[in-house]
Amino acid sequence: LTEEEKAMLDALGKKINDFPLVKCTACQYCMPCPYGIDIPGIFRFYNEQINADSYVSSKEQKHYARMRRKYLLEYNKAIPTVRQADHCIGCAKCMSHCPQRIKIPVELQRIDKYIESLKQETIL
Repeated sequence: LTEEEKAMLDALGKKINDFPLVKCTACQYCMPCPYGIDIPGIFRFYNEQINADSYVSSKEQKHYARMRRKYLLEYNKAIPTVRQADHCIGCAKCMSHCPQRIKIPVELQRIDKYIESLKQETIL
């Protein structure tokens, strides 16, 4: 490879690593959560929204209000309220079972902050 090709691959690798997907394969080894959280369901919903380009990233985004409302409604429909990310207490019992070594409580907290920013309309 040329130096230019190596630089391009390096930049692409960094972009892939920075992409906000959760690297969950839905193996369900983390389940059952002692607090009833639907860990793979939350990750699946979140990843599907990113892949479907339904991820709300800014108030400046085209159709922001409609996308925000749709995201929140679909989240509530896909994940029952008592099984959502905001119920995670960070006990980390799920982490020892995860073959992908996902920091599950950290990811759930990140998703919960994102959803809360949509609810409060504090997303930039």
